[in-house]
Amino acid sequence: MKKINFILSFLLLLGSTGFYACKKNANETEAGKSKMEMSNAPNGTLANNFTIKTFNKEPIANAAVVSKKFSFPASSDSVTKVLMHVYLTCPAGGCPPWDVYANLRLMKSNGDDTRTYGYELGRWITPYGKDNTSIPGGWVIDVTDFRSLLIGDVTLETRAEVYSGTWQFSVDFEYFIGTPQYKYSAVVPVMEYNAWSTSGITFGKGLVTANSYNGKQMGFSIQMPSNAEKTSFRSIISGWGHAQPLAQGGRGFAEWAFRKHQINIDDTPAFWHEMGSLGCGTNPKVVKNQGGNWTGNRAGWCPGMEVPVRTDVLATPKAGQTFNFNYVLQEDQWNPADMTRKWRDNDAVPGAYYALSTYLVVQSNTPVTTMPVLTNRP
Repeated sequence: MKKINFILSFLLLLGSTGFYACKKNANETEAGKSKMEMSNAPNGTLANNFTIKTFNKEPIANAAVVSKKFSFPASSDSVTKVLMHVYLTCPAGGCPPWDVYANLRLMKSNGDDTRTYGYELGRWITPYGKDNTSIPGGWVIDVTDFRSLLIGDVTLETRAEVYSGTWQFSVDFEYFIGTPQYKYSAVVPVMEYNAWSTSGITFGKGLVTANSYNGKQMGFSIQMPSNAEKTSFRSIISGWGHAQPLAQGGRGFAEWAFRKHQINIDDTPAFWHEMGSLGCGTNPKVVKNQGGNWTGNRAGWCPGMEVPVRTDVLATPKAGQTFNFNYVLQEDQWNPADMTRKWRDNDAVPGAYYALSTYLVVQSNTPVTTMPVLTNRP
């Protein structure tokens, strides 16, 4: 595997933690490059915990996509955990006033240039007009599942659905080094309906079948590699829209209506995703004293907080087997054939929406040279 040529500008030891800091020179900052300072063990594996700094107070405005390339370790074999720290700060003019959808994706081709996947490392909802500096370490998201992709030169892409004002966006990756339970891993996209809050799954309108929902494929056949030792699914889902008719309790779809979605394995319910209250007004992960309606309990998310990552581990890894996967949205008891979403300016827009990403994660103590193969169930 290609080795990274690290810039040995200086070495900064942080107390007794063994972390090493990153440094950018002027040219690297302009190009969006990061370089790590670390010491390597004699066998070439990483010897110490360290942090990689990527975006640094990057201006995010006008719903524009910001894409930059950064340098990561040459190998992930000795990585036991990777935590992503997300920081939002305000420019001199103050923070944007609304809670909006935002995320960070790792962009990677499938190898034959026919498609580039945007692996969603994390998602968050911006606070109403206030930064997240009150949260120690920022919003912390475990991205260990993606360690096999966080190597070499990595293109990261971020955006936020903000049109009024500018956020300053920073993100650090905290690496923990040791002996992982499984030395090798691979991650494969299952569903990526998450580029935009309203580009996800339209809820309650149109044609719903056993394996698709309103034109979005939700059912797959998955062929596993023979050496899989642990198999899991990683999902992020959040609902949008104030749809009518309302669900029980006068709660509108899909932002406010508490639902219980499920994952079926071989057509049998195996996992459930509770889209309910997270206690927004008292949750310690939420930015307090925001400017808007931040205490209201949304369906599985809060303004000023990262959207939860939902991890589901199969009871057996299904090595060498083929099995069926279905993501099933809970319909309302009246299963609406049409809905109207009333937004802030009171315009009528069809439907409510679930932005969803799901990835298949395979781990093993032998190299995962054969990737899982997904095909759409008819």
